[in-house]
Amino acid sequence: MTDRFLLREVTEAVVGEGGDLVARLRTVLCRRGADAVGYLTGESPAEQGIETTMPNLPELDTPPLRSTEVTLRVQWAAADVVRILVQSADAAEQDATRYGIVVDPRPEPVHAKAEQTDEAITLSTEAVRVTIERHPFALLVEDVRTGRVLMRSAGRLRQVAGLPIAPAMMVGETTTLNLELGADEQVLGFGEQFGRLVKNGQRLTLRVEDALGTGAGMAYKPAPVWHSTAGYLALVNTGATVVADVEHSRAGVLGIESHCGELDMFVIAGPAPRQALTGYTRLTGRGPVPPPWAFGYWLGRCRYHSSEQMTEVGRRMRELDVPVDILHLDPDWLIVDRLNCDFLWNTDRFGDRKEFVAGLQELGIRLSVWELPYLDPASPRYPEAAEAGHLVHDAEGGTARIANTPVPDDRPRALVDFTNPAARAWWQQMHRPFLDDGVAVFKTDFGEGLPDQVRLADGTPAEHAHNLYPLRYNAAVSDAIAEHTGRAPLVWGRSGWAGSHRYPAQWGGDAESTVSGMRATLRGGLSHGLSMPGLWGHDIGGFFGPELTPGLYVRWTQFGALSPLMRAHGLRPREPWAFGEEALEVVRNWIRLRYSLLPYLWQVAHESARHGWPLMRALAFEFPEDELAVPRDDAFLLGSDIMVVPVFSDDTGEVERRFYVPDGGWTDLLTGKRYTGPGMHAETVGLDRIPVLVRDGVVLPRVDVDAGLRNTDDLLAAPWTFHAYGGASGTHRFVGFDGTPFEVEAGDASVRHHRA
Repeated sequence: MTDRFLLREVTEAVVGEGGDLVARLRTVLCRRGADAVGYLTGESPAEQGIETTMPNLPELDTPPLRSTEVTLRVQWAAADVVRILVQSADAAEQDATRYGIVVDPRPEPVHAKAEQTDEAITLSTEAVRVTIERHPFALLVEDVRTGRVLMRSAGRLRQVAGLPIAPAMMVGETTTLNLELGADEQVLGFGEQFGRLVKNGQRLTLRVEDALGTGAGMAYKPAPVWHSTAGYLALVNTGATVVADVEHSRAGVLGIESHCGELDMFVIAGPAPRQALTGYTRLTGRGPVPPPWAFGYWLGRCRYHSSEQMTEVGRRMRELDVPVDILHLDPDWLIVDRLNCDFLWNTDRFGDRKEFVAGLQELGIRLSVWELPYLDPASPRYPEAAEAGHLVHDAEGGTARIANTPVPDDRPRALVDFTNPAARAWWQQMHRPFLDDGVAVFKTDFGEGLPDQVRLADGTPAEHAHNLYPLRYNAAVSDAIAEHTGRAPLVWGRSGWAGSHRYPAQWGGDAESTVSGMRATLRGGLSHGLSMPGLWGHDIGGFFGPELTPGLYVRWTQFGALSPLMRAHGLRPREPWAFGEEALEVVRNWIRLRYSLLPYLWQVAHESARHGWPLMRALAFEFPEDELAVPRDDAFLLGSDIMVVPVFSDDTGEVERRFYVPDGGWTDLLTGKRYTGPGMHAETVGLDRIPVLVRDGVVLPRVDVDAGLRNTDDLLAAPWTFHAYGGASGTHRFVGFDGTPFEVEAGDASVRHHRA
């Protein structure tokens, strides 16, 4: 059994000029009692708080009395952001940027006040107060502005014999922080999680995995980032696996266990998620606004097998007047194409790449190309990469092989080491000919397969390497696009970790083609937005599973048409004509609806990039004080002003949909029907519509879309129409497609504005 030590008392404390604290703490060896609930130390019963008067007190098998020391640092990143770092006593102070998650650890100067008494040390700014109780050690974080307790360590919680059930903090091979939750406190976030949005009652292992779908209990893009309705967001700044136990094992306790020998945590005080995410992204960076074409319709299939097949799909889309901006090409473009990417173009299947891309461009279609960061030994480039030292090494110095992803044969796949500058540059330069030929975007698939025991070139500790790998992989490709093209980069990534939101976009992985898969996909997107804010999409229709029904295809398309990015993709056909005439007509209308909302999507993208907010927003983001809105994960907001109510059904007939409408007045975008919240409503909707509600007071910019529309390029010079809803008044500000800001007065609802 690995020894664990609980933090017992502050033995020394020094406060610096800016209000930062460095303290020495004594720890004491602890073990679980015989009941496996409470913790015992070798201290006296009185020191431990044991109820010695209990008539049935069992024999206490106390461990030996052993102590160690740790260092506690409290540092101010901003007036409303505090860093709490616990390390072994002999560890040097760690740079907060060392893992590439935090990019600006002190975005503003801070001067905190300090007060020390025999009982406690208090540090405070105008926004946040941190109290460290000396003996027994305890942690308290409060919002000075609201008077609310944000975070309280849970050491005072006991079982009947007086043994602590959740010591404030324990250190060892893993480091655990236990927080006492308020009576009504709810916890959300932790990256792209496919279960319920509110995480109370769940135990989550935050480790990047090839999740094998959305129902296997794993996550492609977890993140040690959570929101609390107490009014804060927290980030554990680590690449190590983190286990978040949210009232699963112990009622009223949030346990955060980091599988490394330290805890490096940033706490951002924000009365609402929007303020907290703004603070969080000041630390971790924000993604750029992609080009307008990114917000068009994307279509793909696993797999298109030839240039002729893809060109024919493009022609058919044009013949049927279905707008589309991007066709996606999965691995058949490679010669060696099973869990391998070496950038060797398969001319037998796709001919000359430049000519193929040009042919699509004549149809007004851009090309997206698949990749992953693994190399098959059968690739001609494998010896080159191995000899140059571009591949990840295992603990013995050999070539590491991917783990936890099924392989189609017995050949071990190697991984590119993106911490090696030469390997990173080698990988990046192989993208350049593709970009020169007109490839618009790369789908950065996989990235979850780094094994645990590896030696990375930059010395990243093995326990941090696995989860950081997709962050570094997507960064390398995103940076390659930006540096070579000079435009805002765009990838389409499956795996991720905290900080991955800087490299848009991500998609929800391999959902099953079922109503359950669609439901889980939405939950994943909402959770992703609260902790990895930015651009996110999903495979319309799901990626695998039972044969997709026309009803579910239409319902998923309606959901996708109002998601941040819209892409249909799967193992089998996702083209609109594959599901019958009725489905084709309905889907075409919803794709056109999306294109008509391009000016609105453009505004939301700029707002999100400016403030660090997601485009797809849980009701909890916009209505954090509404206790009924916070747990809702069956609807979402696109930006602040459009609420989308997906219909989870594979029926082609009418479906009754019950949904919650938050406070205020709302108007259905399609029918004009009025709704008033807060309250539940019900609508019976046919296959052609879902409830899409516009908030009162909004001026919604749109463009007219006719049957001849091909893509977003056709709309860049089109006039905008501004629609005023629910008593909209005053001046409203917008950004044109050319980046120029302008204003519109709400009183003139018929105003049309042209942006070249």
